Amino acid sequence: MSADTRDLLHSEVRHVAEAIAAAHHLQARVEIAIGTPVLMNEALPSSWAQRAVQNLMGNEAIVPLGFLNMAGEDFAFYLEKIPGAFLRIGAREPGGEATPAHAPHFYPAEESIFIGAAVLAETARVASAALCDEKPHLKI
Repeated sequence: MSADTRDLLHSEVRHVAEAIAAAHHLQARVEIAIGTPVLMNEALPSSWAQRAVQNLMGNEAIVPLGFLNMAGEDFAFYLEKIPGAFLRIGAREPGGEATPAHAPHFYPAEESIFIGAAVLAETARVASAALCDEKPHLKI
């Protein structure tokens, strides 16, 4: 759940493998693929996205994930370079089965595309307003 934890786990796996090998007069070579970075949303961009969702659909539209997700997400590479927030836009058909986005039987509601676009556009407006308030010389 953090880069430090991942580094520690990799170090410990390497240490245990090498110690077991050494106990048997062997050598171990441990190769661990790093994979995608840990995805951590920044507080400020996350607040802009939350405000955007509230503006468009109200507080009830904000649904916390509710659990820590161990899956990898390519968007984390962007967040290593620039502060941002990763959003999940609900895409289930009304009354439909909750299905993971990458499952073979995933079928999104087409309306979710428009909702997602509206949320992203409103997030950009909220962020722009906040940044212009913070730096008045940037106002157009």
